[in-house]
Amino acid sequence: MGIELITIIALVIAIIIGSLRTDINAGIVSIALALLIGYYAAGFSITELTSVFPNELFLILVGITLLFYMTNENGTLEKISKDAIWLIHGKSFLIPVFLFLFTFSLSAIGPGNIAAVAIIAPLGIAVGYKFKINPLLSSIMICTGANAGTFSPVSPTGIISTSLLKNINPELESLNFTIFVYTALFQAFSAMVAYFIFKGYKVRQIGSKKQIEFPDKPATFTKKQLVTLILINVLILSVIIFNVPIGLGAYTLVIIFSIFKLGKLDKSLKEIPWSPILLVTGISVLIGLIEKTGGLIMATDFIAKNTPDTFINSIFAFVTGLISLYSSSSGVVLPTFMNLIPGIISKLNNVNVTELVIAINVGSHMVDVSPLSTLGALCLAAVNEEDRNKVFRQLLIWGFSMLVFSTIMAYIFLDLF
Repeated sequence: MGIELITIIALVIAIIIGSLRTDINAGIVSIALALLIGYYAAGFSITELTSVFPNELFLILVGITLLFYMTNENGTLEKISKDAIWLIHGKSFLIPVFLFLFTFSLSAIGPGNIAAVAIIAPLGIAVGYKFKINPLLSSIMICTGANAGTFSPVSPTGIISTSLLKNINPELESLNFTIFVYTALFQAFSAMVAYFIFKGYKVRQIGSKKQIEFPDKPATFTKKQLVTLILINVLILSVIIFNVPIGLGAYTLVIIFSIFKLGKLDKSLKEIPWSPILLVTGISVLIGLIEKTGGLIMATDFIAKNTPDTFINSIFAFVTGLISLYSSSSGVVLPTFMNLIPGIISKLNNVNVTELVIAINVGSHMVDVSPLSTLGALCLAAVNEEDRNKVFRQLLIWGFSMLVFSTIMAYIFLDLF
């Protein structure tokens, strides 16, 4: 058995362990396997092996995550949520649409899909109950909204995608906004389908308006929260318009927040979710070893020989979605499959790199409404206990249906046209 195949099997083992044992981080497993195999079997030095650690990506993820934990700690995100609820007062048929749009906006401005769902799900599903909205519909709108915004250039998943594109070819970094728009449209289309299937337009208010616990007026922001909002918007505009490196901007704001006491740095440091950060960066180390040993060439050769180029996008959407049902979309699926792109393009004709990236992004995230994923699980936790088992089954069915849906959409819009 060649060393290339051994490294690929090691990646599969890391993914399986991480999927079956939620208490074990697949990124840590990946680092351990990469060091063991690379040092003892492939003959690389520890320095050579650790050189593939994505230092830039690690620093960016820590910086942006820390910034938005400080923003959440000072109550700014909670006030924004209350304002958004106030805006839909009396417009019950717009509640499912609002859940999608608000979660999309929150995810896109920086916190990312998981943080956005964690913030919105308890409030959004509770409001939905008051209007007799199917909690399944509320969950779908929240999850799809979060994933529609998650490839924003300033969102953690968008940062990961951009970093991977940059590693493939520095010129591809400019595609980040285009990919964000297209993946958002795919998610929005699936949300629209759910809205009509579950008759969101027939939502009606139960009882009088006084029984609905809406804020009577917009939330009042403190001076600290207003300054926080202004600085966050300055960061977003700086990244999009002036191409300021997101990591540089995030750490600059962290220092400003700390000096002027806009947020508590020490408390936020303790709350940083190290597990997903180590998952993403750890998987990258093992993928780096696979690349060094020729494993990526082997994998792309296999795909190129067994996949017609007229179905390449739909097949990638299906495979990434299938794996994403049981593992991390941004931590495992994106790093694994996006690193295959250069080899695929070199071996197959008429393969468009933008379309292939969109297929991978859509396929890996469309299924995240499943209760087996973090997003679906967060929504399920906000559902009333008496409905939880029923909604679990419904979310599971919807998640698996999105595997088929994303494959068909990828074929129609990416392969066929």
